[in-house]
Amino acid sequence: MNNDSIVNRAGTIVKKPDTGAKPARRTSRTRPAPDDESALVANGLSRADAAWPTIEAILRVVPASRWAFARVAPDGDLNHLLPSPAGEPDAAVLQGELRRQRLKVKAGPRIAAVLGPLDEFESGITLLFADARATFGILTLLRTAELGPFTSSEVSMLTFALTAASDQLSALRLQAPEQTSLARGPTGEAHATSAEPPEAAFYVLDRNMEIVLAWTSEDQRRIALTGLRTRIADHLPAVLEESVRELTAAWGIDPATLGAGIARPVPFLVVRTQPMSGPTGLFIGVRIDRFHAPNSLTGAASRFHISPRELQVLALLLDGAHLDEIGSRLHITSSTVQDHIRSMVEKTESRNRTELVARVLGWECTPASPPV
Repeated sequence: MNNDSIVNRAGTIVKKPDTGAKPARRTSRTRPAPDDESALVANGLSRADAAWPTIEAILRVVPASRWAFARVAPDGDLNHLLPSPAGEPDAAVLQGELRRQRLKVKAGPRIAAVLGPLDEFESGITLLFADARATFGILTLLRTAELGPFTSSEVSMLTFALTAASDQLSALRLQAPEQTSLARGPTGEAHATSAEPPEAAFYVLDRNMEIVLAWTSEDQRRIALTGLRTRIADHLPAVLEESVRELTAAWGIDPATLGAGIARPVPFLVVRTQPMSGPTGLFIGVRIDRFHAPNSLTGAASRFHISPRELQVLALLLDGAHLDEIGSRLHITSSTVQDHIRSMVEKTESRNRTELVARVLGWECTPASPPV
C-alpha cells in the first residue's frame, strides 16, 4: 500500500482525501422531498399533534418509498392512521404487522424487518414505539429497488428514533415510561427499552464526507440478525451530512479554524464534530447521540439571567420549532423572536445559536473519540 491510501472499515483500500481542499458537495445523491403536510392534516394529524414532528423528523433522516404510521390504543386497536401520500390507509395491514411483531417479542420497543408481505418493495423496517407495559405506535418504512436498501447508518439513527418516539408517545398517553432494563422475546433476544437507550454512534469522515471508520451500536448488530437487507453506509444520512458540512464549513489550513461543533438537525438527535489528525491528514470525527430533553431550564435561566419570555422562546427552539412557528405560538413577530435569541446569545457569552444551546444544556463540545 502506498502513502496515498487508507484502509476503510470494510477492508477496502481507498484514496486519501486532499486535506487542503474544502469538502465537495455531493450532487448525485437524491432523496424524496418531504411529504406534503396537507396529507398529514387530511388524516387527522397536524402540526399541533405531538406525533407529527416525530414522524416528520424520522422521514427526514430515513426517507422511504412508502410508509404508514398509526397510534395503538390501550385496547390494541389502531387510531390516527397516517399513510404516506403514495399509499392508501389500511389499518388491517398495520394491525397484522403489529400482531406478527408481537408474536416475536411480547413487549417493549422493537425495530425489525417487516414480517408481512413486501409486494413490489425490496425491503422494509417496522418500528414499534412502546415501553414494557404498552405499545403506543407502529411505523413501517418500505423501499423500492430505486431508493435502495437501508444503510447501516440509517438503521443506527432509527434506534435513536425508536427510543425518543416511544418516550414521546408514552407521555402523550399520560403514562410515565416503565423503568425496566430489557424485554426479552421467546428466543432470548434482547431489545432495548426506554430505560436503556442506544449508545452513541461514532464515525470518522474524510473531507469528501465519506465514512472511513464507524463504531456500530449493539442495536444495529441485532437488527442485522433479523434478515433485513441492508448495506454498509458510505455516507451519513443526508440531513446529518448537511449538519456536518455546516459545522465544518469554516475549517481551513490554519489550525485556529479547526473548532469543535454541535448541532441538533432533528428533534431526537445531537450531532457533534471535532477535527481529527491522523498519519494521512485531517479527518472529521462525528459523534451522534439521542437528544435528552432537560428536566428543567430554570437553572439555566437563573444562571444566565434569562427572562421568562426568553425562556419560552428557548424551550420552543429546543423542540426544533422554526422562528415563524415560535412567533406564531407566542403571538410575537419573527423579528422579536430573533431579538430574544440575540439577547440570550449575549447573556450566555455565546458566539451563535449553536453555542447558546450547548451552554444552556451543558453539553460537552468535544467528543471522546479514538484517533484515526
